[in-house]
Amino acid sequence: MTGLQAATVAGMLVALGLVLAVRALRPAPPSLAAALDQLTASPAARSAPTSAALPLTSTAGWWEVLPSSVTRASEEHLGVPEADLNIIGRTRTQLAGRKLTLALAGLLAPALFGLALVLLDVPVPIVFPGAVGLALAAVGWLLPSAEAREAATRARAEFRSNLESFLTLVAGERRARGSVEQALEEAAEVSGSTPFLRMHRAIRRAALSGRKPWTDLRDLGDELDIAELRSLADIAAVAADGASVYNTLLASARTLRHTELSDARSEANEISERMARPLALLVTGLTMFVLVPFLLRMFAVTP
Repeated sequence: MTGLQAATVAGMLVALGLVLAVRALRPAPPSLAAALDQLTASPAARSAPTSAALPLTSTAGWWEVLPSSVTRASEEHLGVPEADLNIIGRTRTQLAGRKLTLALAGLLAPALFGLALVLLDVPVPIVFPGAVGLALAAVGWLLPSAEAREAATRARAEFRSNLESFLTLVAGERRARGSVEQALEEAAEVSGSTPFLRMHRAIRRAALSGRKPWTDLRDLGDELDIAELRSLADIAAVAADGASVYNTLLASARTLRHTELSDARSEANEISERMARPLALLVTGLTMFVLVPFLLRMFAVTP
């Protein structure tokens, strides 16, 4: 094999690794089958997850040809609670497929690069590609779970922020109208954000099924692990019995607002601390850069 042929093969192998990595990081196209199933689903089905209303990505293809034991083991060891997946609108299969894809790409990339160097007559210890590949595979396996947990944290913060406005709207609608069900439905139609859409779908599903809306709101709070939404359902249930809950709703909204402000202050303090550390290192480095030559000249011993 000539040098040009070896370089060509090496380039193709490296390009293949890059293609696999880009395909793993790029979001998959929406699943048409999932969208059609959602449109044709019966409104009375309690088992249908609310997160199915969000756009889902397809993991069909190579994931389906894997042995069932591998897929089942991957889905059971994701390290992400079911509520976190529900609130970001992803399934266990999607997350497991992305984790395996990134882990496989990280495992093969150093091996392909080492093979390319061997074809170019560059000595490479066989331990080096193996160790780097295992390290990259571990990172590729853990990174999607960390991203999912972080995305779930942001989604819950967004949901609580929208829930604060929703509580205020429900209180106003409750004072203006006599029906709790109508107050909840009117308030949920105000905004087109994802939290409002989730709550509106739960309320509409309950109305079409002949159930009370706070029952589905409580189920939604359990599904997404949002305690404030369960509290709203309890308040609505009490209001249905004739109790005056106007002040209670406003107090709950104020509590959420204060919690949000406290979280924002904590996050700002953490960002300030993270910015102070590199600044301190920079100042220390500049100080050493200025003082070290001066001290060396001061304490230099002339022969």
